[in-house]
Amino acid sequence: MVVVKADFEADEVDKEVGKTVREMSKKARIKGFRPGHIPRKTLELYFGRDGIYKETLERMIQEAMETIITDCDLDIVAKPNGKFVDLKEGKPLDMEFTFEVRPEVTLPDIPSLTAEKIAYKVEDSKVEDALGQILDSLARLEPIDEDRPATLEDIVETEYKSYTLGPDGKPKEMDRDRKSTLTLATLRRDIAEHIVGHAMAERFSFDVRLEDDYPDARMAGKTVRYEMEILQLMKRVVPEATDANIDELSKGKYSTVEEMKSDLRRQLEEDAAERSAGSLRESSVKLVSEASEVDIPDSMINRQYAAMRSDQDGAIRRDLGLTLESYLQNNNLSVDEYEENLRKRAREIVRNTLVLDAIAERDEITFTNEDLNEEIIRTATGMNINPQELADSLSKNSDEFSNLAMRVRTRNTMNHIASLVQVTEVEPPAAGAAEPRADGSDENEGHDAHEHEEEAPESGEGESGSR
Repeated sequence: MVVVKADFEADEVDKEVGKTVREMSKKARIKGFRPGHIPRKTLELYFGRDGIYKETLERMIQEAMETIITDCDLDIVAKPNGKFVDLKEGKPLDMEFTFEVRPEVTLPDIPSLTAEKIAYKVEDSKVEDALGQILDSLARLEPIDEDRPATLEDIVETEYKSYTLGPDGKPKEMDRDRKSTLTLATLRRDIAEHIVGHAMAERFSFDVRLEDDYPDARMAGKTVRYEMEILQLMKRVVPEATDANIDELSKGKYSTVEEMKSDLRRQLEEDAAERSAGSLRESSVKLVSEASEVDIPDSMINRQYAAMRSDQDGAIRRDLGLTLESYLQNNNLSVDEYEENLRKRAREIVRNTLVLDAIAERDEITFTNEDLNEEIIRTATGMNINPQELADSLSKNSDEFSNLAMRVRTRNTMNHIASLVQVTEVEPPAAGAAEPRADGSDENEGHDAHEHEEEAPESGEGESGSR
C-alpha cells in the first residue's frame, strides 16, 4: 500500500476553477450567448457554484492520480482510494491517495529447476476406443419385433398424460398426449421401474414423488401421475466398420478401415503431444511459483475469492438449477469447507498470476498479431461461433480484448517458462487421478458441482436422459 499526498496552494486552486469556468463557457449552450463568451455569473446561475467546484475537483483528482502513478512509477492493481476536503476558492486543497500496488516477486533460478512432463502415449486400444465412439455416434434406433414386455435395456417410444396431485389427491393436468422416446437405462430409476414389465399397446399408470428442488418448478415437491402407453420397443444398433461400408460411414473421407484408423491415430498422437506439452507448462508454473518469494496482500486474495464465489454460485444456480445449500448437501460439504477450498484456490491463482506477470515483465514476453488471431479462432471454436463475429465484437469492447490479449501473453509466458526448466518425463497418472493445473487446483477439483439428475418424461423430442 502506497499513500501519497497532493497539496495545492490557494492560487493553484483558483487557476483550476478559472480553467473549469472557461471550459464550461465553451461547451455550454445558453440562449443569447455565444460559446466561450458566457459570463461566470450566468454559468453559476445555470449550474450553481457548487457544480463548478465539483467539476473542478473531479478533474484535479483525476489529473493528480495520473501524475502520481506516472511520476512514482506505480504498478497499481486496484482502483485508488482518496480522501479530500471540499474545494473552495481562495483556500488551499489537500488530497490523500492510497494506492494498492503489485507486490514485489523474487524469482528463483528457473533453469536450475526440474519440471515433470507426462509422456502420454497412444496405445492400439485407444485407437479402437476412438473408432468405437465414432461408430456409437452413428448408431440408429430399430424396432424390436418380439412380443414381450419392456426391459431395462430397451428404448421405448411412449405416449402419456401427466398430472400433479394436490393435497386432496385431485389431479391437475399438465401434459396431454405427449410422445417421448425414453432410454430406460438412463431414466430416473423410480420412473423406469414402473415402465419395465409392460408390453406394447398396454396402458398403465403410476405415481412418482419428486424432490423439492426438482428443476421443473411445476412438479417440484409434488406427486406426479403418469398415464402411459408403450407405442414401440426399440434398440440401438451400432454399425460395424468394414472396408465395404467405411466409405458410406465416413461420408467418403476414407476408403478402408485401416486408413480411418491411421488418421485417428495421427489425431490422437497430436492430442497426446499437446497434453504432454500442457502438463509440462502446468508443472513448470507450479514449480516456479512455489520457489518464488512473494508477499500476497489479503486484499488481492479477497477480490479473487469474491469473483470466484460469484461465478461458482451463479454456475450452480444456472447450470444445475440448485441453491448453494442443496449443492453443498449433495456434495457433503459444509459452508466453511466450500469457502476454505475457494479461498485456497484464490490464493494460489493470485500467487501464480503475480509470478507469471513478473517473469513476463522481466523477460519482456509479448505477443504477435498471429498469436491474437490464433486465440480468437480458438475461443470462437470453443464458443461455436464464427471467428470474424468474435473479432468484430472484440473490436467494440476494449475490456474483452484486453482479457484476450492477457490470455495470449500468459500462455506465451508459460511456454517460455517450460522452455527454461530442465525436464524429466513421467508416466501418466492412474485412471481417475487428478492432474495438476497452473491455477493451483486439481483437474477434477471444483467440477463435482456438475452432478447429473435424471429427468422425468416431459419432453416430446429426442431421448430423455440425464440433465
